[in-house]
Amino acid sequence: MKSKLLYIIIVSQILIQACKLKEPDCGDLSDVITNYNIPDSNKAKIPYTGTDTLVFISDAGDTATLIGQGKNTYYESVKSNISGGDCPRSSVMNYQNIEINFQSINDTNLSTIFLKLNRPINAVNYTYLKLFLNTKGLSSFPLELLKNYDDSVLINKEYIKGYYFDSNKNQVLYNYQKGIIKLIDFKNKIWLIK
Repeated sequence: MKSKLLYIIIVSQILIQACKLKEPDCGDLSDVITNYNIPDSNKAKIPYTGTDTLVFISDAGDTATLIGQGKNTYYESVKSNISGGDCPRSSVMNYQNIEINFQSINDTNLSTIFLKLNRPINAVNYTYLKLFLNTKGLSSFPLELLKNYDDSVLINKEYIKGYYFDSNKNQVLYNYQKGIIKLIDFKNKIWLIK
């Protein structure tokens, strides 16, 4: 009986040690990657290639010529751990951004226009168009919420419809085919696209 009990104790100890040494079967531990790309339908609402030349005429008769400095597309990544007990994994979320910068070639109040199209981390269901004028943030609005035309302006004997997408409802008039058609700078000068 003692030998049987001793046998059971030894076998139990061997089994316990074998279980402790066994590595968990985790399978594939590579990062879980999710890309939040800007939908093509929203990319189509930005008519700029990045190498465009924009010419604006002010209500005072000034001309501002801005040259596109290219289009930059990149991702902002956020990495976090996924709880998995013995099998930890990471989640990587990539948020797409597109930036277009225009620089003035003449000395006016309108020296730079910077557009940023992105899928922000806290609002992945929307694509935001952000506009900076002379490095100051002017407006930001989700493209999905722009539905109706708010106004139109007379440019080269043609009325062009657009909508305001800033909180002041008067600073930037935008058209999907032409881009910015009217803006008001920080000195309240009104600029129309030529």
